[in-house]
Parts: sequence; C-alpha cells; structure tokens
Amino acid sequence: MEKVRIFRYFVPAVVVALLFSSCGGRQERETRTVTAERDRTETTVRSIEGLEDYPIPTSVEVVQMLNRAGAAYILGISNPAANVDNYFTEYSKALNLGVYGADLSYAATYEMHQDIRKYLQVCKQLIDELNISTTFNQVFVQRVERNLEDKDSLIAIVSESVYDTYLFLTENRRDDLSLLVMTGSWIEGMYLTSQIAIGARDNTEITDIILAQDEPLEKLLELLDDHEDDPFIYGFYQDLEEIYIFLKDIRSPMTAQQLDTFAEKIETLRYRITS
Repeated sequence: MEKVRIFRYFVPAVVVALLFSSCGGRQERETRTVTAERDRTETTVRSIEGLEDYPIPTSVEVVQMLNRAGAAYILGISNPAANVDNYFTEYSKALNLGVYGADLSYAATYEMHQDIRKYLQVCKQLIDELNISTTFNQVFVQRVERNLEDKDSLIAIVSESVYDTYLFLTENRRDDLSLLVMTGSWIEGMYLTSQIAIGARDNTEITDIILAQDEPLEKLLELLDDHEDDPFIYGFYQDLEEIYIFLKDIRSPMTAQQLDTFAEKIETLRYRITS
C-alpha cells in the first residue's frame, strides 16, 4: 500500500538533467515529456474491453499518472461523502457521480480502504437514484469489496463501472447525463491534480499531467458544444472553453503563477458543482 504522506514528492532525475540543457533542447525535451504523458494516458487501462470507446481519458487514468509521478495521497482533498444528500436534480446527481467517481479512482489507486468504501457507497447511491440499472452496477459494490486487497482488479472494476455507466446512458438516449458525468469527472481529476501540484511545485511530472489535458479538454468541449440549446450544459462549455484557451498555449514547465491561475479556475468550477 502507498504510504500516506502530506505534500512529499520526488523530482525525477530527468528534470535535473533538463536544467543543464540549452534553451532549445530543453523546450524540445519538455514537449516530448508532455506528449509522452498524453500517450501513456491513452494506453494505461484501455486494455479493458470497450474502454477505448470512452471519449476522453478516464479519471482512473489521470490518477494513475499522479501515482507514477510520485504524488502522495492527501487525506480530505476529495468531495466529502456527506455532500451526496445535497444533490437533488438529475443534472447535479450526474455531475457529482463524475466527481465521486474520480474520488473513488483516487482512493482505489492508493488502496485507501476506508475512503474506497465511503466513495463506493455514494457512487452506488447516485447510480441508483439516476436509475442506471445495469447488470454490472448491480454487483458493483460486492465486486469491489471482494477485491479490496487486489489493486489491479480494483482499478479494473472501477474502470469498467465508468464505461458501463457511459454505455448505459448513451444507449438509453440520456446523452446529457452521460456528458455531465464525464464533465464532473474531468473537473475533479484536474482539481485533485492541481491541488497536489501546488504542494509539489518542483515536480514537473505533475504539472505536465495538467498540460497533457489540452486534447482531452478539446474533445470534451466538442461534445458540450452539441448541447447549445441547454443553458445548464452549455454553461460548462463556456467555462471550460476559457480554461482551454488559457491552457493550450502553456509550455512545460508551468510557472507558479500559471499553476495558481489554473487551480483557481478549476476550484471555482468545482465549487459550483459540489456546493
């Protein structure tokens, strides 16, 4: 099990080496680093059947990248489970199913059993309230409980649930809810990443995870743009477009000011979803 540490990270040797390269060579290597992160994102858990059809990298994949970058598990950073009873509309339930799904992915990757159980229950509650009645989700809790000591199986089960939910909603013409689950998950994944990055400003591997999100965010914007006739959903398009414009021209490494600005934008959006 990963040891829980608060804001303690390592800086890879490759980052030290970059300090001694020329400006041109450094920029080229930094570009390759972000590209490599993006490529690894696409392949990490895509071996799960059907997951390659999911439009953007899942929160499981983003959290695994954090784990590889040496990020520790930060207690209390996720959306409190007690907030689940504050979400009354279908749209708020769908958004926060995405948020809690990312929090479950975070806990599962770091084998935090107490948090796994907590976020498993709130995810199941929202799945039931949204009437996402699939065979997989009916046994979701039991499968997770049986595999708490098997990290690889646990991550695979969480990933399957993400895809199973997506498939059920799209096949039942509930694309609006599917898109909101995806949006909530992406925002929470970036919230976790940016908050961790603030506590580990010298770890460019973590900020490179943020920079590798320009293409997934562009895809998410394309999907949101199809719902221009829905003011609630299109509001997220407008907010995320602003973040995309800010993000797309940044080169590695992010400056402290760029990171703080990104984190503030994400936190504001996340607060609107979870409060």
